[in-house]
Amino acid sequence: MGETMERGNEVLMSKLQNCEKIEVRQGRRGWLQECLCCVTKSDFKYFDGEKQIARSKEEFSFLCRCCFAPDHAFDMTIKEPESDTELLEINRPFRICPSACKCCCKQEATIFSGEDDLGEIRETWWWCVPQFKVYDHNDEELYTIHPPTCCDGTCVDCFSEGNPCPHGCCIIPCDIYAAHDTSETERIGRMAKIPKETFCDTYNETNYYEVEFPKGATPTQKGLLLGSSILINAAYFENSE
Repeated sequence: MGETMERGNEVLMSKLQNCEKIEVRQGRRGWLQECLCCVTKSDFKYFDGEKQIARSKEEFSFLCRCCFAPDHAFDMTIKEPESDTELLEINRPFRICPSACKCCCKQEATIFSGEDDLGEIRETWWWCVPQFKVYDHNDEELYTIHPPTCCDGTCVDCFSEGNPCPHGCCIIPCDIYAAHDTSETERIGRMAKIPKETFCDTYNETNYYEVEFPKGATPTQKGLLLGSSILINAAYFENSE
């Protein structure tokens, strides 16, 4: 049981042990760099309150990023800013963009911490509401992730956060539910884009989102969800402006 619950290196344990929520700030490439297909890498910074606890950059091939974004394959290593020690590594293969009724080539990513395989996030078969499942290293289902729903779970609730498009930024979140919770009446965590509040914020090159961890989650589970949020961000949040 101990091995199942606590996997990952010591840095992951120390950084996420008492962390309830993480804010992620993604410094994206400028519009001119995007138009010219520059290989400048997005820079990610991770904050627990006002304290930066980690940073990362995407590792990708120029051709794949230029031609297949946002579904391009990439690797990302999340490191402690002071010592450059690895917290997490995320491996995302190239897959078809999230879409309904796919029978293959679904979105997925694998999350590691040091030598330990923490688990995976995988897109499931879905009809109207995009859905992902998070699995541990033993392939046991831990969490289900999908946007808020309405109409008895058949549609995405675009107004769960009020006006869905302030300043042109779609902020529909992705809620986290416990595995096998068929009722899904109450979320236990959330991945949500942080809306930009001013005109200047709307047109800057930084995206913001936060990950709210389930209460009682272990550092291993938090690391798995943080790694999963990188895929959710790449598939949805990053390109919603």
